Parts: sequence; C-alpha cells; structure tokens
Amino acid sequence: MLEQIALAWQSLVYTFRELFRGTLWIPWLLLGAIELAVVAALWWFAHPALSWLMAPIVALVAGSSALHYPAFFRELPGIFSRIDLAIVALVGSLAIGASTALFAARFAGRTAPPGSGFAVALRRALPLILVNLPLNLLVVGIPFALESWVATRGSSGLVVKAAQILGLCGAWLAQALFIYGTALVVLSGRGVVGAFASLPGAATRGLWAALTLGIVTWLPVLPMQLLTRKVAPIFDRGRPELVTALVVAQIVLALVTSFVLTGGITLVYQTAVAGHEGDRR
Repeated sequence: MLEQIALAWQSLVYTFRELFRGTLWIPWLLLGAIELAVVAALWWFAHPALSWLMAPIVALVAGSSALHYPAFFRELPGIFSRIDLAIVALVGSLAIGASTALFAARFAGRTAPPGSGFAVALRRALPLILVNLPLNLLVVGIPFALESWVATRGSSGLVVKAAQILGLCGAWLAQALFIYGTALVVLSGRGVVGAFASLPGAATRGLWAALTLGIVTWLPVLPMQLLTRKVAPIFDRGRPELVTALVVAQIVLALVTSFVLTGGITLVYQTAVAGHEGDRR
C-alpha cells in the first residue's frame, strides 16, 4: 500500500512537470472546445439560428420554465451536466485514449506528435468508449442514486449529508476499479472483453495508487461542483449571468485535473501494472 501511494505521488510530480507541454494538451483542448461550444449554444438558445435545436433540449432537460429569464441560468449547471455526460462518454473517452498514448510515449522518452495519439484513439474508438462507459455511469450514478433514494424517504439533513459522502466514496472506489481500462486498451491492445477481464488484476496491483490519484485530483473539483449546484446567492445579488462563468470555470478545472489524472495513471500503469502480465509496450 505504501509503495503504491508513494508511486502515485511520484507520478503526480512527473506529470506536473509536463503541465506546460503544449502537445500533451491537444486532446484536452479539443474536448474543452466542444464543451465550451455547448455552453455558448445554451447561452444563445433563444437565438433564431439555434432555438430550433437548443430550446427543445432545454425544455426537455429542465422544463418549460427554464426557457425564461432568469430561470434559465438557475438550471444551466444541471442542463450542461446532463449534456456533458454524453460528451464525456463519447469524445472524452477518445481524449483520454489519445492523452494516454501521448503520455506513455513521453514517459518512455519517445517523441510522439499529437496526431499519433489521435490515430490510436480513433483506431480503438469503440473499445475505449465501451470500457469507459461503466466508469462514467458509476461515477455519476452512485451519488445520484443514493441522494435520490434518501430524498424520496424524506430523511433528515444529517442523513442526506451522510448519503452524499457515501455516494462520493462509492464513486471514488468505482473510479479506482475501472480507471486502468483505457491503458489496457491503448497500451496493451486489449479488446473490450480482454480489458474487462484484466481490470481485476490491474486494480489489485494498482488500487491504492488509483485511490490516491483519484482523491488528489477530485479535491479541487468538489468545491466547484458544490458551488454550481447552489447558485441561489448569485440570484439574490441580481447577477444570474455569473452562473455561466461558474460553469466555464468548472470545465477548465475539470480539464486540468483530467490531464493530471491521466498522466499519473499512465505512469503508474507503465511502472507497476503492465509489466506483471507482459503488457508493457
């Protein structure tokens, strides 16, 4: 356990050294550009050029009341988070795959152009999406399911807080159990069945490292997520448009932490996981 935790911190150090290496950011910048374009489209959902598409989406996700000012901005974080689930599940899985390939080459001392990472991700697109799907669903679904169950029972505030903490812990553990899936697909050439079959062994050899990297990269994001879920003070001060700035800040912070997490997990996989099954490439 202590060896894995130490390895996780060393991986973070190495990844932070690459934080300003532009070529490693290309997959995340493309993902961020798509997410920001969605935010812009939501902002301008009433514009004639966009209303035919965005207005029905807003009404479907948040109800017809969200089509009016300022109620729309109160619902904006929730609307975007639901759309972002699909973006992360599809484009995000490819971005993680491309980033993993680029980080692996960098940590192995090789020079890899950004296009090589995208080539790997596109060639392995379906396995990447399917292998990451349980991770994406569980990380979001576990907290949501627990909070919804507690809410339907009319529980006290203390029970609700406990359910929130338990949900976060469940999502944290689920992330650690499934997070090596991308490396198994990209770096070891596993298919969907092979990757899922190899996940228990990978998680056993790298669980504590994954848990450490997960909590370190979640800590900066959680306060921002809580802030975007409680936007009443912004409305009380008469500045509902500032909610958009919070959503954009959340996107930027999530991209940075995803960059760091992917780099750290890639190095842990190369160092402590892959070699045990002859998977290192």
